[in-house]
Amino acid sequence: MLKRIAERTNRIGRHLPTSGGLTKTLQRAEGLGCETLQVFVSNPQGWADPVTRPDAAAFATGARELGISPVVVHAKYLINLASPNAEHRDRSVRTLVRELAAAGELGADLIVVHSGSHGGAGEEEGLARLVSSLKRVRELAGSNGRVPELAVENSVGAGTQLCSTFEALEEVSRRAGVGVCVDTAHAFVAGYDLSAPEGAREVAEELREVLGGRISLLHLNDARNGLGSHRDGHRRIGEGQVAEESWTEVFAGLPGVPVVMETPYGTPEVDLEQVRLVKQLAARPPSGCQTRRDEYRI
Repeated sequence: MLKRIAERTNRIGRHLPTSGGLTKTLQRAEGLGCETLQVFVSNPQGWADPVTRPDAAAFATGARELGISPVVVHAKYLINLASPNAEHRDRSVRTLVRELAAAGELGADLIVVHSGSHGGAGEEEGLARLVSSLKRVRELAGSNGRVPELAVENSVGAGTQLCSTFEALEEVSRRAGVGVCVDTAHAFVAGYDLSAPEGAREVAEELREVLGGRISLLHLNDARNGLGSHRDGHRRIGEGQVAEESWTEVFAGLPGVPVVMETPYGTPEVDLEQVRLVKQLAARPPSGCQTRRDEYRI
């Protein structure tokens, strides 16, 4: 029997729906072999507050029993913590505080929020507002109960969107004392060339140098649109602009960073194959490594 010498360090999972109940969500996660999991706690495209889930405690217990970690919540898309409109900004802050509370009831470890838009006020002012709002969210959320970590996600850089560069993410993370979620599709269309292994290796190195231990999560998504297009759109891994071998370089450069896919749903068989494929890619040695391809563990 061959000696298995390469160990996978990145935990792999995906975003899953909660319609039908949280028990069903956990069952689906288990069936897919998810090691991480992301959900919404409310309608992401509406302002309605999260509702109390009677199965929240059972979900938190079940996730722990299955060894799912981290459990991630994605905040509403409508939230803009950098808005030049004070009323919208205040509403965004208070909404995120309520989503943090709901995420805590699910036993979530992390809540991801988009970086938002400066709305024409300029990047410097937008970043200052974003940092200030994140600090206010943390103050209002307090330390009572289980409060998940906050992580700001990079944008595609369209229009007046903030944090399309790793440097901007680092600044916000450092000044606000929050983590970072890096979406690979967003990074690609913002100009970070992941399409081929060599470029992906360089991007991973840059991520490590600029953000280091600030990276709480990878949103692993292939890109539907072209490099530098600033147009959002996700594809399944291996079906977009990024070569499969590139993902191996990303994993090698960011060991231990947990992964959540937000790729389009397919049949149960397609979804299962996507999770398996990413586990395989995360276990493979990068190009140039002498480890034999049949000597890795998924």
